[in-house]
Amino acid sequence: MGTPLDDDLRRLSELAYRRLEWCSDLVRNLHRLRATAGEHPDFPWVESACAWLFVPFTLWPIDLHGLCAVMLSRIEDGQRLDPAMRLLLDSLPPLPGARAQAVAAAHEHAVQRGDYDAQVKAEEKYRLREEQLMKNALFRDGWAAIKMEFAVAEYQDRKGIIRRRMVSERGFRGDWQLDWENADSRFQAVFDAFCQRWHLYGMEGDRPLLQKLTVNLTPHGTMVFVPSWWSLDAKRDLNWREIKKLHNARVASKQGAKLTKNQMEQTAETEMAARFDAEARAKGLKGERRAGWVIERLKWARKDARRLRRVLRRAKRGKANP
Repeated sequence: MGTPLDDDLRRLSELAYRRLEWCSDLVRNLHRLRATAGEHPDFPWVESACAWLFVPFTLWPIDLHGLCAVMLSRIEDGQRLDPAMRLLLDSLPPLPGARAQAVAAAHEHAVQRGDYDAQVKAEEKYRLREEQLMKNALFRDGWAAIKMEFAVAEYQDRKGIIRRRMVSERGFRGDWQLDWENADSRFQAVFDAFCQRWHLYGMEGDRPLLQKLTVNLTPHGTMVFVPSWWSLDAKRDLNWREIKKLHNARVASKQGAKLTKNQMEQTAETEMAARFDAEARAKGLKGERRAGWVIERLKWARKDARRLRRVLRRAKRGKANP
């Protein structure tokens, strides 16, 4: 049997995007402070925030790593959390449920591999376009010209990849102001234009990373991205059953116009039954007489005491779980 710290480190190791590498120090610090500063009045706030460190990254609403680092540092120094920080913690959504986390964790591992096979069924379209691009002389000449002008190795990550600038929801773009006097800004502008011309999200060495048809979770929803070069056949290209499973892992219940109407009617019936039952009790009615009095006012077609008991139990649960 491992220690609680060992268990937490194992949980980190099971998550994608090198979570163990960049969150293990925070988790170790949390366990150390739990033993030495657990009586700090704000420590429960820290515990609550640090629980997010074990949630798949794509479900994070903000930089929880940065927040936890600041909070742990303050606890270690014996300081209190400031009002704005407590407001931030109060504003955080509840932790995603176990099913949502499991689905998101599996999806992250697939995305990390560039694997969208579960949701996308038209891989042959991508392969054919990729082969055509690799043989395109204009593309090769354009990349060669960029390498002549810039030391591209300086812009590669540890895997040798250079990525274009990201475009956010509704087309918003952050940090894209051009400063021609800055060499990095010049390179990024040239590279972004090159990627848009050839429909890339980046380059891995001399290999073009052609933009894929993808399905990704975000903190706010599920995003289906169709590249501008892709001729979309919605029925054949996408596995909507798998997309639905991925998206609905976070949806608490079914929805729809008919379902909503039924729910509203059920809620109204429950509220009326509880009110009439309280009136009957106030009149001193008991047992079958009380049930009959309530049912009469609900105007049910038949006297069904069992149904009434179910409705009243539902009303009682609603008061316990507002």
